[in-house]
Formats: sequence, C-alpha cells, structure tokens
Amino acid sequence: MRTQHNIFKKGNQDMEKIEVNSRNISHVLYQHFLLTVVLRTGERFIYRLLESNTFKEFIDSKDKDKFYRSHIEANKEFKRIQLFV
Repeated sequence: MRTQHNIFKKGNQDMEKIEVNSRNISHVLYQHFLLTVVLRTGERFIYRLLESNTFKEFIDSKDKDKFYRSHIEANKEFKRIQLFV
C-alpha cells in the first residue's frame, strides 16, 4: 500500500502526517507517542502509544486496516479519545 509522509510544525514539535492508502483509514498524524487516526467516515481517534515501535510497525504493515484493528484499536493499554469535529 502507498503511504505519503508530510512533516509540519505544530508549536515546538514536528507532527508527521501520513496519507494511508487503505479501505478504512484516510490518514494518520503522529507526534511524540500520540497517534491520531482519521477514518474515511470522518471519525477521528487519538491514541497514546506506549512504544514508538508500534507506530513504525503500523506504517510498515501490509494491511494497515487489520493492524489498526488488532494492535491499536483492540489494545486496552492505549488510551483512546474520540474527537468530534
């Protein structure tokens, strides 16, 4: 699957926006252990990741939808916050 990386400044820290070519995920934003997942439905979820390698594994996975469901969404150790925009 194709991914496109964009890095932009938000305050003092860099935030990385990655366009994800998957069925359910539009793009993700990553900044210092915070992962924002934007679904194609418009729903947005923020996850506080415990390890930075979770993000790397997500980006490197062949099926990002499956990895998201099984390793991020289902992981109760990650704090999940839904954003309403």
